[in-house]
Amino acid sequence: MTLPRGRRLRRGLWLLLSGALALSGGRASMAQQAPAQASTLEQEALRLYNDNHLVTARAKAESVLRVDPDSIVGNYVLGCVLREAEGSLSRAMFHLGHAREVYETRYGSTRVAGAPWQIHRDILFATQALAGEMEEYEYQLHVLEFHDFLYDPDLLAEHAWPLVHLNRLNEARDFAQRAVRTSDPWQQSLGRNALCAVEGAARARQPQYQACLDAFQSAVRRAQGSTDTNPATSPHVTVHAYNAALGALAVLRFDEAERMLIEGTHRLEFTTANPWRLLARLYLDTGRTVQAVDSLREMQRWRVRQPANLRDQDRAETDVAVATVLLVAGEGTAGLRFIDRAIERPDRRGLVASDQEQALGAHALLRRALRTLQSELEAEQASASGFTGRVSGSAGSLVTRARAWPDDERVTNALTDELRLDATLRMYVRRGIEPVPTWLVGDLVRVLGPGVVAVALRDARREEAAFPSIRPLHDALEAELRLAQGDEAQALSLAERSLAALPSAEVLLQARVAAVAAEAAHALGRDAASYGYYERAMQKDAGTLRRMGLALPAHVRAAGNGAAVERVGALLGRSPRLRSDDRGFEVLVTGTEAALRLCLRSPLATQLTCAEATRAREESSEAFAARAVQAFHTEAFATRVGLSTTDVRSLDGTTTANDAAAREQMNGVLHDITGPESSP
Repeated sequence: MTLPRGRRLRRGLWLLLSGALALSGGRASMAQQAPAQASTLEQEALRLYNDNHLVTARAKAESVLRVDPDSIVGNYVLGCVLREAEGSLSRAMFHLGHAREVYETRYGSTRVAGAPWQIHRDILFATQALAGEMEEYEYQLHVLEFHDFLYDPDLLAEHAWPLVHLNRLNEARDFAQRAVRTSDPWQQSLGRNALCAVEGAARARQPQYQACLDAFQSAVRRAQGSTDTNPATSPHVTVHAYNAALGALAVLRFDEAERMLIEGTHRLEFTTANPWRLLARLYLDTGRTVQAVDSLREMQRWRVRQPANLRDQDRAETDVAVATVLLVAGEGTAGLRFIDRAIERPDRRGLVASDQEQALGAHALLRRALRTLQSELEAEQASASGFTGRVSGSAGSLVTRARAWPDDERVTNALTDELRLDATLRMYVRRGIEPVPTWLVGDLVRVLGPGVVAVALRDARREEAAFPSIRPLHDALEAELRLAQGDEAQALSLAERSLAALPSAEVLLQARVAAVAAEAAHALGRDAASYGYYERAMQKDAGTLRRMGLALPAHVRAAGNGAAVERVGALLGRSPRLRSDDRGFEVLVTGTEAALRLCLRSPLATQLTCAEATRAREESSEAFAARAVQAFHTEAFATRVGLSTTDVRSLDGTTTANDAAAREQMNGVLHDITGPESSP
């Protein structure tokens, strides 16, 4: 579907993603008039582009260029269409660059009599926006300065984004503040958003929150007095809501972040600041997995409704969101497929504040976690197999773990930058590897080593002295590194202090800290305390133990009859998820040769979960028992999110996006041939 845009929009959609901020939209202008000396074909190409008939505008522009390869209008229109309709940035830059070259060769850089300077101005605007998308920030600044030298009004707020990327924050802040002081509503909006971005890049929690909240509230006020529902030109509430939510997370205001994101979902805007993606992450962290999956589906629907030049700009981040949910769901194979694609086909960083190394470091840490999960799954499967299967499965598990070594190296390389490591450990601030959920930061202890993390965490604690709310999260990380160093008493003390003060929204992190406390208590011989912490971890997030490679202290009790029941008991005895403890948890096996039921109970006889299996026709007792044990592992040691194989495929989004692009093109052609009323 091709959405009407009315007035042409000069767009610079800028997104500081996953711990960063979105600058969206652009300065709206009236449709560009064709130069007086333009040919009829050139006038038609520009008219079609202004009316948003991008498919036929491209065809007309190509016809113009076949007649005159040096047509300014033809190159300008084709460059804009290649960028907006196809996302072909390099080819777009070639045509925009040629349009500028021809203009400046013919007319120079002054407004000589008869020069079509208006189109030159728009060529410069389109070029600077495209340069930003292509990560050519120095060139973007050069074009912006050239534009401001020739034309009024100056593009003040537009300077902020490349300056943020170049870490020239004081200059970026100055341009943003000057923009806010103008009387131009668009400059004021973009300036406020730029201030939000600057304070985020400065890793200043409260200033970021205040700046982003101000931008969001201003956008809401503008929207209340606006009747514009065009996704390209309406007040950019969604983008500001996304940014404000990130600002709220920086000061640990989780409920406020959720409200802002929900507000952002109430309208469609052309931006990669997809509110559903951030909602999925928030819901997952807070243990609301069903809502997280629902948000993933809405995330894909949002994405396919975006213009072509935006639809693939955040494909990797979309895949990462899906892979993270699949990690918690215990779906290792499917999760690896998504994260592999994200790493192999990374997003362009022109629309995001984080650089390539930050994103790849975060993605590598997630893939490492998924490989660890897959290794544990293979070990579980091997434990339920015969001798040959166990040997083969154990070898496969070792191979899977070995494949994680390059990811360890990639994460380590990304965090050799001390500022990046510091930001990562401070959590919910920008410029670390991102996005990394708080409950995955503990994996860095194994990747970097507890000594390195201890030194970096000490520095992070010092820098966060003025923000005491972050201390329970730092206590959680230190508990894990103390456990790795063999200081179980200190690990238990820190874990208990963390659990007493962690925000209620940090459900998955609470589960991880409880598992650390359980291991520390067990090592200290405090079995009763360890049982309680294991149970707490299982109730918060049953997949925590598996992802950390831990085993639950338990014994098996068979209360049924037959060879299958006896075989189940033997197979569970060698499960990597259980270690023998007569006073610990209990796995009660009941049933007959036809049906089995395996239930996990706490030491206080609280039933945590049950798995059932029915024997298939002509299935051997051994195969039936193995399948029942696998069902038990699946039910007991992963957070259930209700995802079937079909559901996982539906979260992919690739086919849907391709279908949407093809439908968009077809609708555009039909619209141009027969009129808007004939388009489906």
